[in-house]
Amino acid sequence: MAKLAGQVRRWAFWFVDMLKGGPVRRHLKDIDFLLYGAGSEACLRKHEHDLNKLLQHAVNCCEFYEAYSGDSLSAFPVVNKSLIKAHQDQFMARGFEPGKMYSVTTSGSTGTPFQTYQDLQKRQRNSADTIYFAGLTGYKIGYRLFYLKIWVEKKMRSKLAYRFQNMVPVDVIHLNDREIQSLIDRMKRARSHSGILAYASALELICQYLDRKQAPPVRTRVKSIIAMSEALNDYTRTGMEKYFGVPVVSRYSNLENGIIAQQEPGGKLRFLINTASYHVELLKMDSDDPAGEGEPGRIVITDLFNRAMPMIRYDTGDVGTIETDPENESRMYFSSVEGRKLDLLYDTGGALISSYLVYKNMWQYPEIDQYQLVQESANQYTFRINSRATFEKEKQLVDEFKSFLGQDAVFRVEYVSEIPLLASGKRRKIVNNYIKQ
Repeated sequence: MAKLAGQVRRWAFWFVDMLKGGPVRRHLKDIDFLLYGAGSEACLRKHEHDLNKLLQHAVNCCEFYEAYSGDSLSAFPVVNKSLIKAHQDQFMARGFEPGKMYSVTTSGSTGTPFQTYQDLQKRQRNSADTIYFAGLTGYKIGYRLFYLKIWVEKKMRSKLAYRFQNMVPVDVIHLNDREIQSLIDRMKRARSHSGILAYASALELICQYLDRKQAPPVRTRVKSIIAMSEALNDYTRTGMEKYFGVPVVSRYSNLENGIIAQQEPGGKLRFLINTASYHVELLKMDSDDPAGEGEPGRIVITDLFNRAMPMIRYDTGDVGTIETDPENESRMYFSSVEGRKLDLLYDTGGALISSYLVYKNMWQYPEIDQYQLVQESANQYTFRINSRATFEKEKQLVDEFKSFLGQDAVFRVEYVSEIPLLASGKRRKIVNNYIKQ
């Protein structure tokens, strides 16, 4: 019966889409063609067509872009949240009234609200992106979705709406042992196939809880696990697969645009870039020149499908490295996504250090509930630790990070009762108060 209910939801979704002219299905076919389709040359031509169409629209319809040529992307300026927020009216396309568009507001990591607008075509493209990338992990429309994030009550829909979507909202702001066990019990009782979409830190808490219990594998019908919003460490990746029997992939996305990249199941840690819906550039940390392959750079995207508020050469504030697929030039990958520039670390010699080193090695300290590594100056660092028991490995921890950051690094370990939440509901595990000039 549960399987039939899932099929009915899937049929109902596509039936409604058909009644509307099939826009989501058309977008889905387009995404499949561009990412896995008919050959790199054809894909590149289609991508170039979508890009040029967007640039011409922006020049013709947006006050901010009127002075720029629509023939070359490099002629357009790199923009960011602050610039768009300060000149929002100039970024809105004529003929697209904000009151009739879909409003998207994100607080981001700084707590400063950032509002953008999306037209119907952009919403349909995002729906198709979600279906496509979730499908790569084994999730299908109609499956139950356990969605673990910060839920703001006043922004939530009715319980009936979530039930119709077969979605279970799980607020992670107070995800303690009791709530984790309740969630696991609910997953066990579910008779339909299901998926998990969650902050990486929430998945880590689940693994830590099951480890403390020395629990056996959890018998559920979970078919897909996607981590989002934060770096996914090896401990959580292997732990979730051990307990749920499903490979975990990490998704790179933001609210103002959508799914930018996602790892593919199969063990590789690189992120398939969504070149079907975005044009992605990697620019140097200190200039708008292109970064080389394998060189860390700022992730700058052009959203190909938002006509209401074109976002051209938008600096996401994140840092990554890019590689191409030698077998198909139309497919590009992030070999790493480091997060915001303010979340990067420098060693005592001034070299940029991957923040993944922090996530990768903290699994050795299960007694730590929360932590935060802060770079205060060129060689001074603070480790904030919240531990439920006495932490007896302080010297081991400091020595380990000195091996990464430099033997002349000066560490101060600070014990706290809580690492404060950001406005986004997440905790920053790395903070850079220094930022090398």
